[in-house]
Amino acid sequence: MAPKDIRRIGLENLLIDLQNPRYDILVNQREALATIAQQQGAKLINLATDIVDKGGLNPSELPIVTPTDDESTFVVVEGNRRIAALKLILIPTLLNSLGLPKNLLNRYKDLHALATSSFSLEYDCVVLDRQDANHWILLKHTGENEGVGIVTWDGRARQRFRGSSPALQAIEMVEASNLLDEETKKKLSNIYITNVERLLNTPDARKLLGVVIKNKQLILQDPEESLARLALVVSDVANRNIKVTDLDSKEQRINYAQRIAEQPLRVSGESTPSAPAATESEQPTTTPVPPTGTSLSISSSSATPSIRKISPNRNTLIPKNLKLTIPQNRINKIYFELQKLNINDFINSCAVMCRVFIELSVDDFAKRQSITLYDSSKNRPFSLRDKINAVADYLEANKTCSKSELYGVRTLVMKNGHVLSVDSLNAYVHNRNYSPAASDLKANWDSLEIFVKALWS
Repeated sequence: MAPKDIRRIGLENLLIDLQNPRYDILVNQREALATIAQQQGAKLINLATDIVDKGGLNPSELPIVTPTDDESTFVVVEGNRRIAALKLILIPTLLNSLGLPKNLLNRYKDLHALATSSFSLEYDCVVLDRQDANHWILLKHTGENEGVGIVTWDGRARQRFRGSSPALQAIEMVEASNLLDEETKKKLSNIYITNVERLLNTPDARKLLGVVIKNKQLILQDPEESLARLALVVSDVANRNIKVTDLDSKEQRINYAQRIAEQPLRVSGESTPSAPAATESEQPTTTPVPPTGTSLSISSSSATPSIRKISPNRNTLIPKNLKLTIPQNRINKIYFELQKLNINDFINSCAVMCRVFIELSVDDFAKRQSITLYDSSKNRPFSLRDKINAVADYLEANKTCSKSELYGVRTLVMKNGHVLSVDSLNAYVHNRNYSPAASDLKANWDSLEIFVKALWS
């Protein structure tokens, strides 16, 4: 159904939806604003900053509202974060009544000072009844829906929009050559371009691959040899033989580039020299690639997979080949249970026990290392998010883990709506309406594994 009515409505007449699906049922407008501001934290501050910088809301996406019984006010059914941000920026008298932490309070006051006197207090909104609005809201927030919803850009599309990057140039050079088989070329539309980007952003790795970046342009020092090296990289990434966890640290990226550089290039009809054996800490080498103009191409089936394998098709949450030494008896039993339970048959049990295992492991490590997990300013224990942050900070400060090795767990605690978020972990336990998926749980674990290994090393 097409929108029937677009009206310009005063900010004071726009009400936050007390039935917002992001939160439990809210009691009143003050609680709704406080809940959004506190739970969204820095993300809402970032949205508010963008609104002030651009002088208003995104014109390509109007809020959807539905009239109340008295018809003088409207409930925002889509766009609650945007309207909440506007109220916090433009109605400063609200701020002191919401009980916001001082750092958030000061940020909103600063934004209010930056907002000009000409900043609009009325906004165009689409007026629909709630039932009609639900169709559009569901499409927006539940993915592509086989093309009916919003089809997101892949990594290459984002790079093209921002301007061609060296990583995108590398992929397109390789794609235009005859160095990849058709099966691999079909996978390039979904390639994890950030893996190529991270490698090319490492100067020592670039040197080993024989490429230079100048004024954001990728230059091949030896057109044939350098392109062949890049083809190996692109094939590995496209076929998921090399993953983000294999390129976390600078050392990993340099070691990977070294193995690529050591591969002998061959032309059609020559025998393939034996690849040097990889050490336990190294990834096996990949199949050699010929220089441009020869008939041999890289096959998706011929590349050797990474030595560090966490199979997404496994039937358990924790991979069975992961060996941890956990002296605490109960935590150790949970660890073994999560290595034995079939996640497809016992998905809720695995979800809940994953959350329990993570928090107990963090608590035990903090106790052993005398890390404080108590917020004295609020006179309460840390939330799970804050506990994980505190322990991750300790591991990084003591050089137990590098910043890049903690990237997965940092992602988990930063992104509220992300499938790997701490909020999702909490929802596994506390929200009866939240149904976990086995693939989400396994992705959650894969992001956490390096962190967990550090807790029990």
